[in-house]
Amino acid sequence: MVNARGELQVGVLVEQMRREGYEMTVMPPRIVTTTCATTGKMMEPYEEVTVDIDADRAGTVIESLTGTRGGMLLEMSDREASSSSCEGGATRMIFEVPARGLLGFASEIASATRGTAVVNHAFLENRECVGGTAGSEPGSIVGERKGKLVANDTGKASMYALDKLAKRALDLFVAEGDEIYPGMIIGESSRPGNGDIEVNPVKSKAATNIRTVNKDEKLFVPPPKQMSLEEYMGYMDDDEVIEVTPTSIRLRKAELDSSVRDREGKKRKKRLMALAQKKSGRGR
Repeated sequence: MVNARGELQVGVLVEQMRREGYEMTVMPPRIVTTTCATTGKMMEPYEEVTVDIDADRAGTVIESLTGTRGGMLLEMSDREASSSSCEGGATRMIFEVPARGLLGFASEIASATRGTAVVNHAFLENRECVGGTAGSEPGSIVGERKGKLVANDTGKASMYALDKLAKRALDLFVAEGDEIYPGMIIGESSRPGNGDIEVNPVKSKAATNIRTVNKDEKLFVPPPKQMSLEEYMGYMDDDEVIEVTPTSIRLRKAELDSSVRDREGKKRKKRLMALAQKKSGRGR
């Protein structure tokens, strides 16, 4: 167990160990919780987040932090236009956000605002846990579960297979010739919320005596999306791990056997349904 201040600090440690020749598996990050001595309830850390952004992109930041990440906008003020590349000036916003709601936020907002956002956050206080999943520790509160493309075969990724998969993927994480094994996550599905999809990225074109050179030339696969260790930590789901070796960083399922994953997924779905029914009964 490694306690650290955010993904960056963990990433520095793991990267240093990787360069020293170590191999390791990184599990999804969890926040450090405490128990209130008075009420006995679980408490989680909250952060004060300050964001400086061009005025025309302020809505993107507000939607991201106050939506699924559980934040609250406290203050919003305009700054001098000279400090911004936007003619409309710049905006400073101050939020209060659960620490677990900030997982993956840095890379997400950098992409959404094209790197123009300046984000600073500092520990505020511990408060009672809200949202999350059932269990002894609060889980992620970030939005809808992303559907992943999970490999079901071993070999090298082929252009023929990736060309077919690119039409079903929002992003691919592998390129032609990359080593693939069952349980490895090779991309993100273009249909979030529909669950994971098992695919075969090593499938090659059937050999026939009919030559179709022109058709082969039309195959096109966009460049794979490259993510750092810190970005993977904010992106991964609870049933996934990051495989770190001196030569590669891969995202994969914690359980490589697809049949075992299916059984565990059904059990997890039943637990969530039971929890939802329990909460609705309390509401009535």
